[in-house]
Amino acid sequence: MLSVVRPMQFSITTKDITESTNDDAWELARQGAPTGTVVTARRQRAGRGQWGRVWMSPEGGLYFSLIMRPNTPERQWPAYSRLFAEAVASVLREECSVSDKEIRVKAPNDVICDQGKLCGISLESRSGVIVVGVGVNVFHSDRPILTDGRNEPAYVCDVAEDYIAPSYRAIDDLLQRILNAFAVVVEAPLR
Repeated sequence: MLSVVRPMQFSITTKDITESTNDDAWELARQGAPTGTVVTARRQRAGRGQWGRVWMSPEGGLYFSLIMRPNTPERQWPAYSRLFAEAVASVLREECSVSDKEIRVKAPNDVICDQGKLCGISLESRSGVIVVGVGVNVFHSDRPILTDGRNEPAYVCDVAEDYIAPSYRAIDDLLQRILNAFAVVVEAPLR
């Protein structure tokens, strides 16, 4: 008898404003939420990146956190960081119709272009659970993103030659494409 592998399913909760999608995801994980649970927000007031750095999250970006309960040994989990960054970079290259020279991964998990940082990814793990936090600068907001000078923000809409007008639908479609790419990462064996 053949066993059928079911594709990863996502359960998505969308918020207009939250403190942090990572904090929301951790609360859901504590309640037993399974792999594939996603929290996304139009804005975050206290978003954070790798090593707890501030991630400015004004309206116009894609901000989400994914819960994973991997079956792989914890010593292999750091590999997810690069794999998720490569998945986001691949989707953004396709979205913008550019090569891997224009959108690339800066180790361990930033997605950049010549103009600056397009996306940051953070992995937090506790007690057999990983929360993957993702922030993508898609459209310009009405407020500039302030940084500590390490990474200047870049925007997907500026990299693509002909990008669509700012809309929630465009951001939601991008979320779906990135989640589909993440499903491939989660379902493939780590090397």
